[in-house]
Amino acid sequence: MPDFLKIAALGALLVLSSRPVMAIDRGTVTPAVFDCWEPERIFKQCAATGPDGRPRLKRAFLARLRYDRDGLASVLLMDGTDKQKSQWYYVRRGVIPVPVKVMDNGPDYFEDGLARSPVGGKIGYIDRKLNLVIPATYDGAYPFKDGVAVVCTACTLVFDSTVTEGERSWYEGGQWGRIDRRGRVVSPFRPWEKGKRFDFD
Repeated sequence: MPDFLKIAALGALLVLSSRPVMAIDRGTVTPAVFDCWEPERIFKQCAATGPDGRPRLKRAFLARLRYDRDGLASVLLMDGTDKQKSQWYYVRRGVIPVPVKVMDNGPDYFEDGLARSPVGGKIGYIDRKLNLVIPATYDGAYPFKDGVAVVCTACTLVFDSTVTEGERSWYEGGQWGRIDRRGRVVSPFRPWEKGKRFDFD
């Protein structure tokens, strides 16, 4: 390859590598403005997407949230144009809201001090300070119980539309194992067994 072509290729690489990279979940379309839900009341335009693609709650709405003794509050953010699109978040003052999985039609509970959090199409676990303490590497995950959690890779979430009350869903397929609160595998991953179902409600 002639020297001038090598120099041109190197210059192109430098230009491309200098572009800013944003940490946005490309798997979902984040609306610019959110509405917030509290029982029996919806607050219009209570949050907006920040420069990193994650939602930021308006100060007036943050001030009215009910924080628990650990300084945590939960809020359901809804797409301002499509109320069917919604996501539960945990909130702390001074921290960007963190998305969590749904449990019993509300935000995931902290079991053994950890809750499930979706990140980039995968699931990890956060602590009460909203730190992601177990990386989001799983396609399916259940709450912790007695210090361990059942997780799976290459599994899919299945919904039962015949159930009229609550949410009935489970994971099928893939490889299954158990992890401890530090994310260490405590039961080796094995293939899913047909007919075996792990409900979480």
